[in-house]
Amino acid sequence: MKEEIKIVAGISAKSSLKWLFIMISGNVFTISCFLIILFQNAEFAGGGHGNAYAFLAGLFFNNICGFILFAGAPVFSFLYFVIANKAAIQQMIYLAWKNKTFAGYIDSKVILLTDKLAGSNHWVSSMSDESMLRLKLLEANKNDKETSRIKKRIINYLFQKIRLDDVDFSKEDLKLSEIVSMKINGFISESVEPSLMFFWLLLLIQIVLFVVAQL
Repeated sequence: MKEEIKIVAGISAKSSLKWLFIMISGNVFTISCFLIILFQNAEFAGGGHGNAYAFLAGLFFNNICGFILFAGAPVFSFLYFVIANKAAIQQMIYLAWKNKTFAGYIDSKVILLTDKLAGSNHWVSSMSDESMLRLKLLEANKNDKETSRIKKRIINYLFQKIRLDDVDFSKEDLKLSEIVSMKINGFISESVEPSLMFFWLLLLIQIVLFVVAQL
């Protein structure tokens, strides 16, 4: 039990660090660009206390790249949030897969949830909609009180990502838990170590916009 707690704590810490790195670095750069553009182009606001509409209009017509960085700051922040969440969950899955003990627990838990769901509801034989199957699996994982939060997040992500549209529900000897387990293991084994490509790409776009805005 202590060993499992240490593994979970290690995975959570590393995933949280990656999330924080993306959020902090991305948003610090976004806010810095926002403030620099604001002060560099303050004359567009006019005299007195200034006019926000005049400022935005002047920025748009005179410095389109600056306008994108300024007006698009909330969008950039949101995109960093989305990228950070995706990178964190991918990091969790990758680290869990590397740790065979933890990966084995995830696999056995998936099988247990699927078998329990199929056995208690008796709906598998009459089901033909993969969307409903996915919804039931997600609901079963959400309502499971014996699983920690990090394990639920991993299993939830896997249930969302695996393909279920090719399951033959009419098959008499269908063993749904084995199929779901096989698909999850296949999905993880084909996945590579999570990369920060989208983060660096978004940051590069902002850098290019900022450089052009200074010309």
